[in-house]
Amino acid sequence: MSAERQEDALDQAAEWFFRQGDCPLAPADQRRFDAWLSASPENRAAYDEVSRTWDELSRIAAPPRARPAGPVKARRSFAGAIASAGIMAALLLVAAWGFDLPIRLQADAYTATSEIRSLTLSDGSTVELNSSSAIAVDYTDAARSIRLLKGEAVFSVAPDAARPFTVASGSGDATALGTVYGVREGADASTVTVLESRVSVRSTHDAFSPVTVSAGEQVRYDAAGIGTIAHVDAAAATAWRRGKLIFTERPLGDVVAELNRYHHGFIRIVGDDLRNRHVNGVFELGDIAAVVDTLETSLGIRSTRLGSSVIVLHR
Repeated sequence: MSAERQEDALDQAAEWFFRQGDCPLAPADQRRFDAWLSASPENRAAYDEVSRTWDELSRIAAPPRARPAGPVKARRSFAGAIASAGIMAALLLVAAWGFDLPIRLQADAYTATSEIRSLTLSDGSTVELNSSSAIAVDYTDAARSIRLLKGEAVFSVAPDAARPFTVASGSGDATALGTVYGVREGADASTVTVLESRVSVRSTHDAFSPVTVSAGEQVRYDAAGIGTIAHVDAAAATAWRRGKLIFTERPLGDVVAELNRYHHGFIRIVGDDLRNRHVNGVFELGDIAAVVDTLETSLGIRSTRLGSSVIVLHR
């Protein structure tokens, strides 16, 4: 079956799926639908895929709630689907703004989704802020302190022996020893990657800190303390500075989590087996939809999309 015929079958399946809505089809339309469904195995497979994907998307988009006993078929009218998608998008926007408002009020520099920004601080040090990132700056006569409020940044530090340069993130901090280094704050851990010279990394939960991390090395710390220092390709780990993402044997779940940092909307994966598929490649950040297209082709998977914002990857 050609890709064009497959796409036509999916389009027809989607039209039939949404036409059914919450009420049975008229008898004549039901006969046409039954004839279309039985016309080929491809039509049946396309309809099952649309139905399954809509059910998965519904579970992703809304919290679970009690259902009556017995099998229940998920059906939405086309107008209802559009309305639900619009309401969901509005709620997502409100939630995102509400979540970020305290950070915006604290931040001295902030980047929105897909925005990458460079700035020069008062001492001549430079900061490159990745997408959806924020910092607060506190310079005194005795110290240069940065708080990474969210996201990721790379710091190129101007020398000043009298005022150490420290970036705090999560439950620790990283003090420059004359260097270029990146700090990333995750959901439950922070990561320091050194591009030049050395960095002293300290954790408030680790009696053995600080540790010294050298160029080409990376360390992660969390509430349990500091992890093992690892050798990494620091240029690849910070390739976003050049508008690229580089993945080597990374699970698709990790790749999608990274893409979501740059995507206006959200990308989800249906199926744990897909999440564990490994990805290798160099991708341009300018067009996330094109990156998803490449992933589909290289991994032999498919996507269902609501506009350009909501993308569901599946078999």
